[in-house]
Amino acid sequence: MKPRLSQAIQLTLKPSPLLLGLLVAVSIVCCFILAQLAVPLFIKLGLIAVVIVSSTYFILRDALLRLPNSWQTLEVNSKGELKMTNQQGIVFTLILAKHTVVFAWVTILNFKRISWLRGLPPVILFGYGDTKRQLSVWLRWWRHHEDLVVPDEVTA
Repeated sequence: MKPRLSQAIQLTLKPSPLLLGLLVAVSIVCCFILAQLAVPLFIKLGLIAVVIVSSTYFILRDALLRLPNSWQTLEVNSKGELKMTNQQGIVFTLILAKHTVVFAWVTILNFKRISWLRGLPPVILFGYGDTKRQLSVWLRWWRHHEDLVVPDEVTA
């Protein structure tokens, strides 16, 4: 018999000023590093343009949640199924990857690939709150999939 949650966990994602600041800072540092390279100017400008375009995309998608494929809501139902909805209203039933990270101030949700062609963007959550705490407990203690590697018990 699989365990059940006493109540569903629902989280509405909001734009993250902290993630916005981190992405802007990293992209500025990358542009300064690229400007110092000893390569022709047109290559530098091309690389800096790639950094700016990709940073703008990730800022709009992950930090400001403005793009159509940005995550909007996260729900864990009483059966322990994780469902996420994007800006377009498409609902995804997802399976967490083993490299999902849970710390006190940040949680990074990574998902298994839908197909070999594309994966889904990760979710980065900062801060505290009752719902975030419930999600963190669920992530740490729930048995998410059957192929977990369980270490052998130590015998004395």
